[in-house]
Amino acid sequence: MVTTGIVMAVAITAGTTIILLAVGLPFLLASIRGRQLLTTGLPREAEVESMGDTGVTVNGQPLVSFGLLVRPGDAAPYRVTHRQTLPRIPMGLIVPGAVVPVRVDPANAARVHIDWAAWRPAFGPA
Repeated sequence: MVTTGIVMAVAITAGTTIILLAVGLPFLLASIRGRQLLTTGLPREAEVESMGDTGVTVNGQPLVSFGLLVRPGDAAPYRVTHRQTLPRIPMGLIVPGAVVPVRVDPANAARVHIDWAAWRPAFGPA
């Protein structure tokens, strides 16, 4: 009797752990890769062409799908689709047409990460 209860408890704990890992691991890996890209990536600018709600919230911040036009400076601009959380402070200012700083992976130009710490709002002439 006692061993059946222990086996059930272990099975439930193992199952819950597997589910939590399956759900949380992709977010954890994306966060690690993004932080790494912020330190090793090439600084560039990108124009936000489109934004889409993914329906996911991470730590109270919405996960947004961005359509970006990256401007490498020394080459022709190119388009990428990128998913990243949008902090609450710039939320109303980041709209299609806004220019944001990004970090681009030197080995894979399609891998970008928006550098929210370097972002400053740009206002047009009054």
